[in-house]
Amino acid sequence: MESTEEKRILLICTAGITSGLLVKNIQNAANEKGVPLHVYSAPAIVAEQAIQNQQIDGLMIGPQSEYEVERLKDFLTVKAVPYKLIRKEDYETFDGESVLADILQFF
Repeated sequence: MESTEEKRILLICTAGITSGLLVKNIQNAANEKGVPLHVYSAPAIVAEQAIQNQQIDGLMIGPQSEYEVERLKDFLTVKAVPYKLIRKEDYETFDGESVLADILQFF
């Protein structure tokens, strides 16, 4: 990550409930590495609104919300927001280090 400007990463899942621990682990991993990152989560249903109205530098999608990619693809393309599906193993084990590595590929 070349810039020192904080990047904002939205993580979406079906309800936005189970992603809280993963978000915390990603944020902790970023903080430990000195990566200027703000990670937050939301239910997939509000992702479209967030993409349109907020500054989002990357979108991580929970494996159970894979179907949302098709619905959001046009918004993501217009706003030039990179996105990636979180691997099921990483999501289930709340592996913040691995998901952070994926996020860093955006930049």
